[in-house]
Amino acid sequence: MTDVGWRPIGRVGAWRGRVAALAGLAVLLMFPTARAASSFGTSSPLAILRAVKRDRYAITEGHGGRQLYVFVDPNCPFCHRLFQRLQPLIGPHHLTVHWIVAGFLRATSAGKAVAILGARRPLAALMQNERDFRRGKEDGGIRPAVVQGPGARGLALNNRLLAMTGPELVPTLVYRNTAGRVVMHQGVPLKPHGLFWTIRAIR
Repeated sequence: MTDVGWRPIGRVGAWRGRVAALAGLAVLLMFPTARAASSFGTSSPLAILRAVKRDRYAITEGHGGRQLYVFVDPNCPFCHRLFQRLQPLIGPHHLTVHWIVAGFLRATSAGKAVAILGARRPLAALMQNERDFRRGKEDGGIRPAVVQGPGARGLALNNRLLAMTGPELVPTLVYRNTAGRVVMHQGVPLKPHGLFWTIRAIR
């Protein structure tokens, strides 16, 4: 999990920063995530939050005051798990979840992302993908569409936003916490209380 404001200073700080970065990557390998070929970005969590807030292709679910931005891939089993776990919590915990649908994990990911983003009702299309998700095959339930039109433009934008986060992992959660800091968390918050702790920390 990354907080805004941490910066190693000087030679010792730089050495500690490299050690921390390697340790962080080791931890990420243990988290439940799906990975693309890594392309490391340099954007801060604050810059990422500002960018996703302007994403007109983000799919909004819920009407609560707590704003959570989540990068997902239609074929990602860990995203599917997080989607299911969040559904009964959105209303009671006053959440608004902004689903940022990227597409990179499998050959059909881009087409499925375009099918969702280009649908007349994107949230309903996302719901269909998750409702009919085939576990064990890492296969979202929606049929892929031709990668063209508004859905393709949304996919290109969302993939660029995901690249800002560094190593392209899904799900990736971005939010501002109750202390006012912007947090980026890569992976499903771990059981048993990780997701509830995360929700409570969102401002």
